[in-house]
Amino acid sequence: MLKMFKKIKKQLWDVAEILAAVLAVSVLISGLFGSDVPFFGGIMANVQGVIDSLGSAGLGVIVAVMLLTNIWKR
Repeated sequence: MLKMFKKIKKQLWDVAEILAAVLAVSVLISGLFGSDVPFFGGIMANVQGVIDSLGSAGLGVIVAVMLLTNIWKR
């Protein structure tokens, strides 16, 4: 049973890594070519909306999450 949970956890982690890579590429493409690019164009507005919804401490929260993920990887 534990082996099955480890396998599911690994598969979910792999999917999360793929989605993070897609997000990074889409932000890069949207930043380079603007909002007129199909599929990738609205990504910057969506990311900006998420940051704005976090409030004035949005950047601090993002930095804290990045630090925690780096600590967690060790």
